[in-house]
Amino acid sequence: MNLTRRSLLLGALGVSAVPLLGAAAARASNLACPLLLMVNGLEPSTDPIRVETLAAPFQIRGIAVTLTIAPYDGDGTPLDYDSEMAQHLRSLIRENRTDLEIGLHVDTLGSEDPYFQLREISTAQALFSKAVNEYERYKSKAVVTAYTLTTTSPLLQVQDGASMRAAGIRSIVRLPAGGKNKGDLHADAGGYWVAENGLVNIIGLPSSSARSNPKRVPDPRSIASGVKKLTAASNPIVIDLPYATLANLSNGDLAKYATDLADALVQQIESDKVRSVIPVDLHRDSVPDRHRYVAIRVDDLRIDSNTDPLQMAFSENLLGQGYPVTEAIIPGPTGQVVTEDKDVLAYLQRMRKFPRYDVATHGWAHTSSELAGNTLEKNRLLVRDGVFELASATGSVPVSYIPPNNAFDENALIALSAVGTSIISAEKGDFRWFSGLDERGLLHASNTIMFEKSWEGDYPYHDTQTVLDMIGDRNDAVFSIHVNTANTPQKQRQIQDVLSALSQSKATTLVNFGEYRKAVLPPLESYDRIRSARANVSISDWRPRRLGDRDRDQLQKDAELAWRYFDWGTATYNGIAPGTSWMEGDQQQGYPFATMWDVASTIMATVSAKRLGLIDAASMEERCSRIVEFLGEQNFHYAGVNLPPAERRLTKQAGERQGFDSADTGRLLIALKVLDIETSGSLPIDKLVGRWGFHKILVNGEMHLVSARGRRSSVHANSYANYASKGYQLWGFETAPVFGERNPLDNMDDAITELGEIAARGRIGTEPHLTEEIELGGSAHGRFTADILLDAQMRRYAETGVLTAVSEGPVDFAPYFTYQGYQVTPAGGDFVVDAPTSKQAHQAARRAEGLRMVSSKAAFLWYACRPGTYSQKLIDHIRASGTLPGIGFSSGVGEISQSAIRIADVNTNGIILESISYVLSEETPFLGSNPTSGI
Repeated sequence: MNLTRRSLLLGALGVSAVPLLGAAAARASNLACPLLLMVNGLEPSTDPIRVETLAAPFQIRGIAVTLTIAPYDGDGTPLDYDSEMAQHLRSLIRENRTDLEIGLHVDTLGSEDPYFQLREISTAQALFSKAVNEYERYKSKAVVTAYTLTTTSPLLQVQDGASMRAAGIRSIVRLPAGGKNKGDLHADAGGYWVAENGLVNIIGLPSSSARSNPKRVPDPRSIASGVKKLTAASNPIVIDLPYATLANLSNGDLAKYATDLADALVQQIESDKVRSVIPVDLHRDSVPDRHRYVAIRVDDLRIDSNTDPLQMAFSENLLGQGYPVTEAIIPGPTGQVVTEDKDVLAYLQRMRKFPRYDVATHGWAHTSSELAGNTLEKNRLLVRDGVFELASATGSVPVSYIPPNNAFDENALIALSAVGTSIISAEKGDFRWFSGLDERGLLHASNTIMFEKSWEGDYPYHDTQTVLDMIGDRNDAVFSIHVNTANTPQKQRQIQDVLSALSQSKATTLVNFGEYRKAVLPPLESYDRIRSARANVSISDWRPRRLGDRDRDQLQKDAELAWRYFDWGTATYNGIAPGTSWMEGDQQQGYPFATMWDVASTIMATVSAKRLGLIDAASMEERCSRIVEFLGEQNFHYAGVNLPPAERRLTKQAGERQGFDSADTGRLLIALKVLDIETSGSLPIDKLVGRWGFHKILVNGEMHLVSARGRRSSVHANSYANYASKGYQLWGFETAPVFGERNPLDNMDDAITELGEIAARGRIGTEPHLTEEIELGGSAHGRFTADILLDAQMRRYAETGVLTAVSEGPVDFAPYFTYQGYQVTPAGGDFVVDAPTSKQAHQAARRAEGLRMVSSKAAFLWYACRPGTYSQKLIDHIRASGTLPGIGFSSGVGEISQSAIRIADVNTNGIILESISYVLSEETPFLGSNPTSGI
């Protein structure tokens, strides 16, 4: 259903886009116009006495008041629990008045992006909830959150603000001072828009607002006159009283002003043309079926094998009655994982017939403080293993996670986000995150209510009415049921009574967690994509690596084949392997040129061969001594300094590319650092690097290319920059940050921003992001990019049946070299084929389908860095179809031909050797622990 503006919706019982008929139409047409009096823009430092002075005259006269408070003062001071304003708000809440609503005010929303709008309001809601909730009171009463937001940001499109429903907001009142609402919404006439998820946008009119001239306190009679004129329409009437407009009035003048306005408004209300309401009640009357959600959560399956049959029967019975259920399952208690529990597996198979059955991961073994106080790495393993077990048992990744005993910390939340978890559900805790999306991208559903008073003795229960009071009738909530504590007929009856009462409540919709997420959170393209990629890569596809003797033998054979390329190449071309090689008849031929990237691959291949036992240490040092000598023989001269040339000829044949390539040199510097450490400094590598004047091309810390004619251009914003910059840093050269201080693995806000930046940097391939992992240990930016790419490749395979592993490399027909990668786009992404020159790129785009191939080196890199079902398919495919006996591995296997490209290259075979060395060295990077962590 599309979002629709309908004046007849106000106070009516439906949101249909067709005219209301019969009695319903008559009822709607006879309703008085809703009048909303909004005192907005209160700040944490506002004097509570003045707030009471302003609000009291209205309330005495029966006019409902909505107070909205900003989460921060103008100087950035947040609303604090101990502040006078927070104390005042709590005292108002204790009065439990039906004619008063306390909401949030954000003068101008910081972004039009629905994700960042949700994040901004979620953070504000968390501050608000912490400040206004008292623990002792809410042992028996419903918590308080803000249901209404006031803002001057205009309505730009019909779905605007819908994501804020996930933060608990029901209505957004768009105040008139913020600029023009979008014209095709006809918002200049005021109005009321209902989003698909039930969030309501209400437009205030300037003629009824103090904001028509915010520098002058409006005359109460003119406001009342404006209200009278607006009653001819069916739209809501918003009286917008910005607190700042009244700030210069004395307390006495403020009281008189409020009294005069209240008296003037009473006359209009008594005329039966308007009715005074608060926004939350207007929302409930207008959207009754989507006002609030209560998730049914049945906890602790597998906590005790003796009570499991009772719980399974209980859940099955609830579903049979039509109730939704999220069942919290413990993956690995008492040493038996769920995938080995035949009774539970049979139960889960039966439950597939219930479309409203959903499972949540409930820790690992449900031990005390299981996820609190651990290292991040330990929590990553506990969370991943638990979610993986349940995904394996059910066939899908669980949407939600329930920390055992409500014990978790920051490291636990980061670990949950890393596996694509959508929802975390815990107990109320410190009254902050009842709802909303935190910075890790976790949607909180933590207004959790349960019967148990305590977990001691015979588990004493609250009485039924107390539990219903704690759930309340406005907030979204979670009703948590523990079947193993319902140990008397009376307790079992109480559970049924609460479920029955909730299901009969007109304003309540019962849901499981999967349904809750869909109900409150509209599609958020980048967020959904990142979360899904994490779930697919780290759970759905991931498999623990278990290498047997057979696997090791096969990897050793692969390494021997890849090393053939270097044995032949270095013997033929005086110690330097050529860029490519192929067979002409019975003769092996080579392309007698090498870039600095190629030379780096030869170094890394030689070090890998020594680690794999293909050559000994003396042979490695002898071979690499020649490489160091080769690098010192020729330079590219620029701005008075020497730099490594873009390409070197290996024979007398001319035609090498001139200039300086910053990315290729960055990789070379990484390889030289690996070699320097591997040979304990016995080769003159430090001297070699010291002769190069990199300060001339690291201008303001940015890496640059230099053309053959000496023209310099920045490459700091391309997709190789993050990896290449590490090479310069390893040798003490300072480079500017490539991605800033963002951490897209630990912070979803950063991940959303970075996804946009990745799109701007151009196509991404398997290199250099996984090369960075096996050589340096990886970075947050590289790992994030790699996971986005792997997810896209797996999705393409799922949709087309075509294995996909993209990288750059040679082909054996025009244009002879292609860059095959994935271009992130706003609508998703495209797998593109490009080439070195503009003419060749045009040809490559035209012939893309014939040029597409599964890259051999990419397949081995994925196998090394992301063990799973997909990477195993890739390496099996290359082993079956991508070898060139006697030469090495082909650059890849054609998608259409399903046969090897008849050309091998130095980078393919070098990276395959690196990958195998990494796997057989227990996934230890060449430079040990990550020496560039934090960069």
